[in-house]
Amino acid sequence: MKVLAVSSYGVLGGAELSLGVFLDHRPPGVQASALLIEDGPLRAHLSQRGVPSCAAHGYDGRPTPAQSVRFTRSLLRLLERERPDVVWATGLKAAYMAAPASRIARVPIVWHKVDFSLDAILTYPLAAAVNGVVSVSESVAEALRSLRRHRLLAVIGPPVRLPPELHIAPSERLAIGTLATLSPIKGQRHIVEAAALLSEEFPDLRIVLAGAPTLDDPGYPQELRELAGGLGIGNRLELLDFVADVSTVLARLTVFVNATFRDERGFGMEGLSGAMLEASWAGLPVVATSGGGTREGLRDGVTGTLANPADPPALAAAIAPYLRDRELARKTGEAGRRFARERFSPEVLAPRLFAALEQVASTR
Repeated sequence: MKVLAVSSYGVLGGAELSLGVFLDHRPPGVQASALLIEDGPLRAHLSQRGVPSCAAHGYDGRPTPAQSVRFTRSLLRLLERERPDVVWATGLKAAYMAAPASRIARVPIVWHKVDFSLDAILTYPLAAAVNGVVSVSESVAEALRSLRRHRLLAVIGPPVRLPPELHIAPSERLAIGTLATLSPIKGQRHIVEAAALLSEEFPDLRIVLAGAPTLDDPGYPQELRELAGGLGIGNRLELLDFVADVSTVLARLTVFVNATFRDERGFGMEGLSGAMLEASWAGLPVVATSGGGTREGLRDGVTGTLANPADPPALAAAIAPYLRDRELARKTGEAGRRFARERFSPEVLAPRLFAALEQVASTR
């Protein structure tokens, strides 16, 4: 089977890193190449994995009708040259942009739906236009509504890319933190505010936030520094850029916090956080805001604790027990390690994904 993977973005975000892990674990006999709708470090990331890729240019942001037509013509030429058996479109933008050319060329297309973007407007018609949908979580699949029975191929969560032998004990030097792009919807502000509330009981508590700022919010890191300074904890906040080896960050944490929330525009709910699963895989207790697919990646009271979104006091209350009780933190982290390996190992998930692609490719 020959697969053309189309990625919505060229950054190394959660969906893009999952794309790389899936391709790392493609079955023997599967040939893969990739098209990035926006260029970025993902291209080098895939090249290191032996996956040839190319990038389109001039399609940043929401595409205009003229851009969509131009992209369709370009993709038609690529499909004629590559002759894939199936197009695997990761993300809404990839599916939206690739569907017309795929239909014209009669190459089956699978939409890998990774979030809730524009669900009310585009999910139903786009699902009708593609040959099948793979969803990152049951919550994300709900928007398919009556098309679910006819279009949903499988629900396949993000594969964890960390070594199977990795085992990190919660740090005795108390620290909370997260791995996420530095964007307001990721809730880093709420983590800082929760840390300030915890600082009276835990005066040495550190905050470690790893992730690159987005093009849309380049000033957000400075906002976080100013917030921490104003709350009297500026000297305990560490802002790291993108970190390739996430285990180096996880090893510094006592509790991993996923504070994503839905903003007033409707953006921000997690389809299912890969970083949260990596923290569980490593052996850390996880505190995460409820909503989206988070409940599918965290067993409340077993592998961590759910908290109300956009609510720093609730976040602080959920974090505090793990800082007070090291044995609770350790036991919770161990439960997370078992859960993540049972449900989110690439050896478990990759065969299911490529079986879904094969199912659609065989209908050609």
